[in-house]
Amino acid sequence: MSPNEAALFASLYEEHQRHVYAYCRRRVTADIVDDVVADVYLAVWRRISDAPTADGIRPWLYRIAYLVTSNHWRGASRRRKLESKLESIGVSSGVSIPDQIIVREEVREALQILERLNSNDREIIKLSVWEELSNPEISAVLQIDENTVRQRLFRAKKRLTREYEQRLEQRLEKSAAPAAQKGGER
Repeated sequence: MSPNEAALFASLYEEHQRHVYAYCRRRVTADIVDDVVADVYLAVWRRISDAPTADGIRPWLYRIAYLVTSNHWRGASRRRKLESKLESIGVSSGVSIPDQIIVREEVREALQILERLNSNDREIIKLSVWEELSNPEISAVLQIDENTVRQRLFRAKKRLTREYEQRLEQRLEKSAAPAAQKGGER
C-alpha cells in the first residue's frame, strides 16, 4: 500500500466509521457488530486502490458493508443448519471434541447396524426417527394400519437394540481379550 493509499484509508475511516458502524449495527446483533465492522474495513483496506472519488465514497463503503453483512448472514445460516444437523444426531456445539468423537462413532455404528436390518424395519425407523413422522403419518406413507405401524416400529426398534447390544458385547470381548491372554492385569 502506498503512502497516499494509507492516508486515504485513514481519512475514510475517520470520516465514515460511525456511518459504517450504524449501517452494520442495524443489520447484525450487538455482540458481533464490531467484528463485522472490522471485516468491512479489512475489505476496504484490501480494495483501497478501487476507492472512487469523494462523491462515491459513502455508497462504495455501504456496498462493501452490504456484501460483508450478507456474507455474515449466509455463514450464520450455514452454521445454524450444521448445528441443527449435528444436534439431530446427538452432537451439540457445547459438547467437547472427545465427546463429539465418541458420539459420532456411536452414530456411525448405529447406522451400520440399521443398514443390517431388513428394508421394512429400516424404513419404518427412518420415517419415525429421521423424518419425525407420527404413527398416523407413517400409516399414510406406508399405507398400512396404524396398529400395524405401532407393532412394526416396536419390533424394529427391538431388533435394532438387540443388534446394537450384540455389537457392544463383541467390542467389549475384543478389548478384554488381550488382557485375558496375558493372564490378566496385575
